[in-house]
Amino acid sequence: MTGAGPAARLAQLDGLRGFAALVIMLYHLEMVFHSQGPFVRGYLMVDLFYLLSGFVLAVATERKLASGIGAIAFARARFVRLWPLVAVGAGVAFIRACFIGMADGAILLLWLALDLAMIPVLTGAGPFYRFNGPQWTLFWELAANFLHALLLRRVPTRWLPLLAVGFGIALVAIVQDHGADNVGVSALTWDTWYRPIARVGWSYVLGVWLGRLYRDGLRTSGLPWHLALLLSVAAIMAVPYLPFSRASGDLLFVMLVMPLLMWNVAMSRPPQAAAPWLEWLGNYSLPLYCIHLTVLVWTSELLGQAIWVRAVALGAALGLSYLASRLVSFKGKPLAAGSAPKAG
Repeated sequence: MTGAGPAARLAQLDGLRGFAALVIMLYHLEMVFHSQGPFVRGYLMVDLFYLLSGFVLAVATERKLASGIGAIAFARARFVRLWPLVAVGAGVAFIRACFIGMADGAILLLWLALDLAMIPVLTGAGPFYRFNGPQWTLFWELAANFLHALLLRRVPTRWLPLLAVGFGIALVAIVQDHGADNVGVSALTWDTWYRPIARVGWSYVLGVWLGRLYRDGLRTSGLPWHLALLLSVAAIMAVPYLPFSRASGDLLFVMLVMPLLMWNVAMSRPPQAAAPWLEWLGNYSLPLYCIHLTVLVWTSELLGQAIWVRAVALGAALGLSYLASRLVSFKGKPLAAGSAPKAG
């Protein structure tokens, strides 16, 4: 069925982004503390971030891009929008690196400058960025945003599914070869530099297509908003227990389940009283995503691997992220659907 144009704000998608950030934190908690729980495939929520980004920019920004904003100007604005996340995440990780004596002070300052400038590791060894692992996703989001403004906005809506299928075919081959849909976290090499492109491209282009359908008035029925959000968490918790290989289970989630989950949340309608809380959760997800891993690792280094330390680590990550959300201005909330400067 079809309906009116998009609402002024999609608070339910703010909430979905917040839930995704919490799931990724719990995934890293299991990774850092070497446990095997229901969130071991939480890295798949990164794909959801790209799906959401494509969806929201299609809803909120494409028409403004068509009015004459250049791709370089748009990419610069997006860089300014995302840079506080880079600075907060790299800054916390830099303090840890100094504390543990990771390298000589001059080297650490050079690494910090490179990370703040969004220059990835090009030696082929180590992580994509020197200090803060989650920063790699921001690099590819900026690249996707630039290509969206330069090229993708000109692609007719009817051709977007074919483009997404092309990325999807490449993603299937890469994930089956790699063994999981967690490519992108390592430094670029001549042999693997292209692999994250399929991962980002599939979700982002699919999100743009779904966003255009939504913008043009497509509506379907959906679950109540709270059930739709909880279903997204339940689905990622169920993935490790599916009777498939890791690669096949990951592909099933990102290619079939994830788009349905996001669309179902978009179709839900939270009450006005819940909207401020969902919007806050979406905004809080930004520093949480960029700070939590360093805090979890540092806490385990200081206090060990005991079960009680996990609670301390979670509390520290949540608390420091909240402090950052109060002290640092993250301009433009992540999922506004009304004005282009606020889209994320």
